[in-house]
Amino acid sequence: MNNTSNKSAPEERQHKIETAAYYRAEKRGFSDADPVSDWLEAEREIEATDKQMDDEGGGTQEHAAYQRMRAEFKKILAGAQDTINADTISQAFERSGRELKALGKFVPVTVDRAGKRLKREVAAAVEKMGPRWDALSEKRHGLFEIWKGKGGQFVNQAQTALSSWVSRYREQNGKKENENGNES
Repeated sequence: MNNTSNKSAPEERQHKIETAAYYRAEKRGFSDADPVSDWLEAEREIEATDKQMDDEGGGTQEHAAYQRMRAEFKKILAGAQDTINADTISQAFERSGRELKALGKFVPVTVDRAGKRLKREVAAAVEKMGPRWDALSEKRHGLFEIWKGKGGQFVNQAQTALSSWVSRYREQNGKKENENGNES
């Protein structure tokens, strides 16, 4: 199986913690800086997320499927040309899931879980970024730095598209949560 990440598990964990600590500092405008506190809180957040994934039956297969799906999703978005909208985002999720299932390396339920995890990650990243898309970078979010060189108009379209997609995603998940009594 091809590894879609060039990082080992400890390096990947450290990167997640660094990114979460950065978002914490950014959220408060980098004022009242306490990098140690940011780091420790980020570690707790990442540990809780990892534990939740394990509790939900995650493990290495789901993580591998997630990494592969994330890379495919990123590749699809990178190929977006002149226009992008919420439907483009939805289609990228669907296509990356279909392609991962077609590989036959993961059972469909694992791919579905990986897809849900990726959607949650994208929605959270879009919400954290808010209106500050002028500084796309790996620190801001690795999925979106693919649009760095596309120009302001395209980035504005992408921001609008992702915000619209997040609204749909939150609305759909809210409805399913109310119907089923749990998160889908």
